[in-house]
Amino acid sequence: MKYSTLTDGQGSHPSQFVFLEQQRQHPCTDCGHSYLAANANTVSEGPNFHRKTVGGGTIVSSKHGLISEVHIVPHGGTELPQDLLDELDPDQLPALSELVHENADIGTGAIYRTLVEDVISGESKGVVVAGFHLSRILLDANRAKVEEQMPLHPYVGSADIYAEYLRRRGYDLREEALLPWLDAIGRILHNISDGVVYHHHTYDVASLSPRPWDQGPYIKRPAFQLVWRKPSWDAVFDHNESSIEDGLAPLKDIEGVRDRIHNFLQAEIGLEDSSGAIDYPLRLPVAPFPGTRSGDPFVTPHHVMYDLRKDVLVTEKQIQLWVAIGPWRVAPK
Repeated sequence: MKYSTLTDGQGSHPSQFVFLEQQRQHPCTDCGHSYLAANANTVSEGPNFHRKTVGGGTIVSSKHGLISEVHIVPHGGTELPQDLLDELDPDQLPALSELVHENADIGTGAIYRTLVEDVISGESKGVVVAGFHLSRILLDANRAKVEEQMPLHPYVGSADIYAEYLRRRGYDLREEALLPWLDAIGRILHNISDGVVYHHHTYDVASLSPRPWDQGPYIKRPAFQLVWRKPSWDAVFDHNESSIEDGLAPLKDIEGVRDRIHNFLQAEIGLEDSSGAIDYPLRLPVAPFPGTRSGDPFVTPHHVMYDLRKDVLVTEKQIQLWVAIGPWRVAPK
């Protein structure tokens, strides 16, 4: 069975309508939006942009100028396939909605929307925004291989509600929804060498389900972190630092971003403890994008990958300011 896209929830699929209504009750910036909807109020092209739905994600590209920025939002998804919702009891949807919310990088959906709006308006030129919109409880869009996908349990909560669906459909869902999106991004990155790729993530206030690459389980995390070192499974499990290659971008660029984010959070948000770290508390175990993998040549576009603590930016206004000022950007030469 081919991947079943979502609809706009306006009556043709009652389960989707109920699920979206449940999501819209969450006091967060991200739940209840549908970017994969077949009937959504979105257009595929305008005077300033192209928009493509690719598998379980979208890619929105500026028509103006050479590509100088690519934005990747892999864990902001709060959507579920129609075929999953259709086979569930309606009474299960509130719990499933909460599970999706708890496992998303909440805040990054609003970052995605703000970045896209700037491309659509023509304010952002030479920019590509790629968002994966299916929930991470089904697919981790930061991992390409079957063996790299999360085991059959989410970061938070239990997979009981959807476990049977994932056992039956997980492999096909990866083939139909995830790999086309990753391939499309890979083609974009292979065609540019001068530019920066930004990866937008948030993380929980403290680790709720520690993983081997989590160096700070059960303690409050810093306000943000930046990833510099390329991933290595050996380094994660064996703590063999010598097997980790040098970073995703020049270290001085990452250090400059760290300082600018610190200053932004202190001055614009009023956060007292606004310090951030590099490669702590999370290491990067794997990543599927050209330039992020062990052995990739350093001539590929540089990557800036950050995690912002989920309690730092909690309103649309704060997130819009975060995108407008862009403290996470590499400083112009």
